[in-house]
Amino acid sequence: MQLTWLIVFSVLIWLPAFLSPQTTAIFTSPFLKGYLIPGVSFLNQFIAFILILAEAFLLTYLFSRHQLTHKNNFLPGFLFVLFSSRTPEHLQFLPSVLALPFILLGLYKLLDSFKSNFVNNYLLSTSIYFSIGSLFVPSVLLLFLFIWISLILFQSFEWRSIPITIIGLVIPYAFIAFYYFWFNHFGDFLTILIQQKEHFINRPQLPETQGIIEFFVAAILVFISGSYILQRVGNQVISIRKKTYAMYWLLGLSVLISVFNAELSSRELVFIPLSGILGFYFSSIKKTFWADLFVSSIFLGILVQNYRILFYA
Repeated sequence: MQLTWLIVFSVLIWLPAFLSPQTTAIFTSPFLKGYLIPGVSFLNQFIAFILILAEAFLLTYLFSRHQLTHKNNFLPGFLFVLFSSRTPEHLQFLPSVLALPFILLGLYKLLDSFKSNFVNNYLLSTSIYFSIGSLFVPSVLLLFLFIWISLILFQSFEWRSIPITIIGLVIPYAFIAFYYFWFNHFGDFLTILIQQKEHFINRPQLPETQGIIEFFVAAILVFISGSYILQRVGNQVISIRKKTYAMYWLLGLSVLISVFNAELSSRELVFIPLSGILGFYFSSIKKTFWADLFVSSIFLGILVQNYRILFYA
């Protein structure tokens, strides 16, 4: 039943994008330019919606698989769709739509590495996934710090961890470099790398009023949920404790990325840990009136905001 409602609510949120599709997409990543289907805005919107929905399912499975939320709890996925589709500007094919699946797959492998006898294999896979994600959103490269921090938390960090992550980082770029070299366009590859560097860290601008409100609401929710979760996580088994702490580190690094990068796609990274943390918190207090009221209000507010484009196009 939760799965059905997740799909229905997601369609309701994205329906304005299908009825009034955006004519252009925000593609700041040099590796993505020219890969949209020209003149087919509806199809681009539909592909973006399917990817967002798939990411919500993957995020839900990831947190459930590693016992970071209640079993068969789709609230993290629902919150992820809400946050990722919170304004009409988000109802389009952003580079983050392609980057986030690889971040989720890398995170899945990294959490699987806890107490594993094949830590280096998981570490290499995680690095490759994060590296592929950086092709679409360059600031993802900063999440390699999260890999090393997680290994320290899991007590599996060793000197080989750094060269292994660097190898994983280089592999996707090496394949692309070989492709450009083989077709005598290696100079174009170097140009793209320079453009990627320009998108790595952007000078942030003063946020609009809505952005400031969103930040303070999110900060209050993180503080309240953190007070609730961290008081109880000490009673859990060590694997859940370590993975929970890792999620808070991921949240912190994602917030730093969003602060020092003004691009829309870079700010979407924070919704992976935020959706999981708040999803667990709200599902734990689901019998309280204010939790249901808050989630419902956020949903209705986003609906009103997204449907504005149908009347003020």
